[in-house]
Amino acid sequence: MKIDIHCHVTGNGRDISKVDEEVYFNPYDNAIDGKLISVWLIYKYIETMLILMGADTNHDISISSDEYMDFIYRSLAESEEIEGIVLLAMDAVYDSAGTVDVRKTDLWVTNDLLYRKVNGLNGRFKRDGISGKRFYFGASVNPNRKDWKDELNNVIDKTEAVLIKWIPSAMHIDVDKVSDEFYAIMAKNNIPLLCHVGPELSFVEGMKEENRGRDDFLRLQKPIDCGVKVIAAHCALPLPILSAEPDRFDEFKAFMESNNKDGKISIWADTSALSLTNRLHLLDKVKKNIKPQWLVHGSDFPIPIDSGILLRVLIPDLKSEDYEKIRTTKNPFDKDARIKKAFGFDATILGNAEAQKLLRIK
Repeated sequence: MKIDIHCHVTGNGRDISKVDEEVYFNPYDNAIDGKLISVWLIYKYIETMLILMGADTNHDISISSDEYMDFIYRSLAESEEIEGIVLLAMDAVYDSAGTVDVRKTDLWVTNDLLYRKVNGLNGRFKRDGISGKRFYFGASVNPNRKDWKDELNNVIDKTEAVLIKWIPSAMHIDVDKVSDEFYAIMAKNNIPLLCHVGPELSFVEGMKEENRGRDDFLRLQKPIDCGVKVIAAHCALPLPILSAEPDRFDEFKAFMESNNKDGKISIWADTSALSLTNRLHLLDKVKKNIKPQWLVHGSDFPIPIDSGILLRVLIPDLKSEDYEKIRTTKNPFDKDARIKKAFGFDATILGNAEAQKLLRIK
């Protein structure tokens, strides 16, 4: 199955007490050093893009989780390139006592809410007579929560979670200091860790100087050593123009090589958010330096997907008809897959998540 393993979920809930009814989204109480302006621009751009794509079905200039789920459902149902999508939960930020830090929690997509939504979407496929398409549940459990063991065991035993998702900087997770027990449970149950690495600009907490180091891919050595299968998001690529952080791709490549030996793969990288305008020029480097069997496909939607004139510049031999097909593709998941196909990525990458039994698919 051709699977996009990296798709985020959004909503417009402002009441954190109703977090299991509507995705909680409130970055505006967490402004520091003028960073509210930058995240506001990012969120406003994404919201406007979704509205233009037709996600705002009640025309209130806001996207609820139900509206977003409906849009994602239609997008997968109509997709010609993608057969499955992993929708990602995102746990809250927790304080030293293990309780929710409301102000520092900008987005909270609970496991209970998302698992219900995923089941509902898959039930809708069945009712609509659509076969060969499926949504998967990507759970998120912050190891800083005081009930982390109960929550982790719950998503493993009582849901069909296919992975655990973290954004360490935004969630205040020190990946290399998480308890061995947490990782042992993951390894025993064959559930992989999809972890953001590299610069993070979508969350205020991720942009704070004291949190940036949490997204260092070298910290992934701890879960790898504990036997957890790891997926490094975005191939650890920089965000040119938007971020001053250095390009450590060569170091990341060496890190993958040191952990993938003798035919055993311990770390994969996903191709999510590589279709951003300021990352398109890096796609060729990824293709040439990371083995296809070490890559899995992801979009990072609703992060914007580019199809501009840069494609003609970066792929000079791209046929006009192929460029026009990409340019006129309205389905975001198809557009992302076709951009990467135009750069010459091996077609097997789309199926690696299932073919290599990377995801915990029941």
